[in-house]
Amino acid sequence: MSHYVASMVIAGLAPATIDQAIACILSRHELAHQPKPNTKPARHALRGYKRRLLDDGWRQRKAPPILPEQLHAMVAALPRTVAGMRDQFILVVGWWMMARRSELVAFNDVDLRFVKEGLEVYVASSKTDQEARGTVCPLPYGQWADTCPVRVTQQWLEVLASRGARAAVLRDVDRNGHFRDRLTAQSIDLRVKAAAKTAGLDNPGSYSAHSLRAGGASAAAAGRSMLAIARHGRWVETSPVVHGYVRAADMWRDNPMRGLGV
Repeated sequence: MSHYVASMVIAGLAPATIDQAIACILSRHELAHQPKPNTKPARHALRGYKRRLLDDGWRQRKAPPILPEQLHAMVAALPRTVAGMRDQFILVVGWWMMARRSELVAFNDVDLRFVKEGLEVYVASSKTDQEARGTVCPLPYGQWADTCPVRVTQQWLEVLASRGARAAVLRDVDRNGHFRDRLTAQSIDLRVKAAAKTAGLDNPGSYSAHSLRAGGASAAAAGRSMLAIARHGRWVETSPVVHGYVRAADMWRDNPMRGLGV
């Protein structure tokens, strides 16, 4: 595997891409019930590559998180059209459930269930659920109607039902408001970027579907445990990604230099 990593380094691929390739190889071995290859030499080579890049001034680009004030701005800027209502569902539900784009596009109407406490979203499979056991993500009512996942979902399902659309929840919409095929994962990124641009956010092209996932986790990190966030967002409980969101929230909230009067 170290030779494979070396070839990707020579090709100039991003460290995150190489890391993902290693993870995919491990996953395929596990699914095939084969012994996992030794990844230590490959990981060592990847760390060295990353250090060289950092020394040269490289910094990993991350999609900025969509925080509550930005979510409100993006939703408020959407047109009151069928496509706009669909995009409102993408933004609001994606943010509240810290969704991956693959999870969003896989939704069918039977995966959304209203209960007294709010909305239960069934996630048939996810990145950390390779055996597709499925899990339920509970979404409570929000304070504001336009960004409440329960009320926004009710509204969108009514639109789908009124037009006889069944199964796929997220579909392409033509200029006449007619439904087409199920959205692709890539189209979720495009809808988020378009909403960021319409809302006048800085550098709208830097936003992506991951901005919803990161934004929900970042907002929750201000007062919720890392374990609760990991479970809600379907991360492994020891995920360093979740730890990063909590650390980012804490570095200002618990800053030891705050209020020193200097």
